[in-house]
Amino acid sequence: MNAAVFAYVLVLRGKKYENELMALLSEERRTEVQAVLENVKAMSPAEIRLQLKQLRDDQINRQRESARSRIGFQLDRVSPKLSAWLTRPF
Repeated sequence: MNAAVFAYVLVLRGKKYENELMALLSEERRTEVQAVLENVKAMSPAEIRLQLKQLRDDQINRQRESARSRIGFQLDRVSPKLSAWLTRPF
């Protein structure tokens, strides 16, 4: 998981869950998240949600492009449900 995403979740969840969630990470990952967290703490929840949405949209676009390259045709020519199924994360 991206350190920025984890930091965003920590800020949105609040201090209450920070220690519990950070304990799930290895020492190396914890250090990465703490570095990002210092920059993210100044962001508003709306800004964080916007950043998370952008990251998700970028991920969807990468998955769509990956699926298109594997199956050989444009996914915008198939139904939205089929496109979502083909590009879902596993």
